[in-house]
Amino acid sequence: MDAMPTNNRTKQRRSGGLTLLLYQRTLHPEFFKILEGEQVSRRAYEADIWLVEGGHVITFTAGKTTLSEVIVTNNDTLNDRNLLQSIQCRGEKYHEMTAPGGNIRYMISTQEEQLTQTLYEATKSEIREYAMKRELMMADIPAAGDRGESLGVLDIERRSHELLVQSFHLFDDTQLVIKTQAIIEVAKNTD
Repeated sequence: MDAMPTNNRTKQRRSGGLTLLLYQRTLHPEFFKILEGEQVSRRAYEADIWLVEGGHVITFTAGKTTLSEVIVTNNDTLNDRNLLQSIQCRGEKYHEMTAPGGNIRYMISTQEEQLTQTLYEATKSEIREYAMKRELMMADIPAAGDRGESLGVLDIERRSHELLVQSFHLFDDTQLVIKTQAIIEVAKNTD
């Protein structure tokens, strides 16, 4: 059974899907294969945004408080030190919290869809065109080992007291599309 060729696979759900991890610390870049990155610096906060193989990482610092959002397919290399939350990105979810320290509010909605091959290909093409037209952070990840090709896109809106990040992660081997919308904001009364 284990020797079954991967090209004969039917649409199988990715074993772990994407996992949302929230840390109250900065994560070292060596934990990830960073494909694209950007730094944002505002008076109220600083942020590092990485599009990584299998997901993305956002590190948001306001004053002495840091909150890191990690959304990845494989989190085996990460430890639990200062881990605040771990949530599977399955179906539709909404999560909201205030980081310990009280000066960073975090809100995210996630949506997972498994599509037919035809609809998946059309969606992937549409998202790629949208990303290229708007010059968004984008990475095509080639197939490797037992993993098929994937596409990651981040749409980043940088405001004076908040960061809005919309992500699209598409996985060819399962025709899985995962969309997230996060708002990370500095509480207005704590600049």
